[in-house]
Amino acid sequence: MRRRTGGGKEGQIWTNCHDPHNRQNKNAGNAGDLVKHTVYLAVIDSLLQADPWRDHLRVHECHAGRGLYRIPSGDRRMRSLKMLCDPVDNDNGVLLHDQQRAAQRALRVWPSDLGGLGWYAGSATLNTQRLASASGPHRIELYEREPDTRRILHLTLEKLHAETVEVCVSAEPDGERYIADNIGRWDSRDLVFLDPFAMWRQECHQAQRDRYREIVGAVTERAKDSALLVLFWTWGQNFPAAEGDLHDTNDAVPGGYQDLRRLLHGSRRHFIRIAWRWELQFAMWVLVPESRQYDIATALRPHCRALRDRLQRHSDIEVAID
Repeated sequence: MRRRTGGGKEGQIWTNCHDPHNRQNKNAGNAGDLVKHTVYLAVIDSLLQADPWRDHLRVHECHAGRGLYRIPSGDRRMRSLKMLCDPVDNDNGVLLHDQQRAAQRALRVWPSDLGGLGWYAGSATLNTQRLASASGPHRIELYEREPDTRRILHLTLEKLHAETVEVCVSAEPDGERYIADNIGRWDSRDLVFLDPFAMWRQECHQAQRDRYREIVGAVTERAKDSALLVLFWTWGQNFPAAEGDLHDTNDAVPGGYQDLRRLLHGSRRHFIRIAWRWELQFAMWVLVPESRQYDIATALRPHCRALRDRLQRHSDIEVAID
């Protein structure tokens, strides 16, 4: 395997590395992540069952994080994680549980019982592990801005021993910029995960929204052979803004939700929309070839429903083609 990750000491010392500037240390494994990572895994699984992706899928993940997160025993996230991971040793019909177990076992941190649960594998680790379990020369390229977090990601993926997939932890200081500059040259074998946090209506975030309009514009210009794109939206607890964006009753903001949606529709491009409100308001777009939309949406629904039922959530996860 051609691997470009950094070195590290033997043993479990790497699990004690710190990256205090990584704000996702307090968010990883929350309600948004559980659905988001289920969607990521289900999309990858569905693509790997069809040509040309079964032979060669290239994943690009921005804001890749550190790969593995410590979850303190008293943290509010622990309740959902215990519900997700019960039973520890057996399949429970939930995709994310099974992949968490596979990744954490590979990293030697999976517990023997729920009382020992203390880690959450992030999307960079989950996606790498999933690609490594499939045939074909697959590749994952990971972008992370924070140097300390990027160093820990190097160490985590080394310990994963995903020997059948090409892994590149990029040294690019700005993954979003790199994606914006290159996505117009990538084709439908490239799958891009973008997780830009909440920046959808504030004036101070206009430059970031402009970049996302640039990315979506490049995808529309490439037309049917464009890169595949999964975009994550969160409005936090700003439910009025979320409702207005989701139902197209707000005034459109340049580069915001409605603007990008109209850009896609104006180019006769549709996408799978996943929306849910679990404490906070979230949505995701999955932009794939029209020929695969129905099959991927159909595959997503039972995975999302199984996760909802496992976590005993009363509100649904809507999966629809928009």
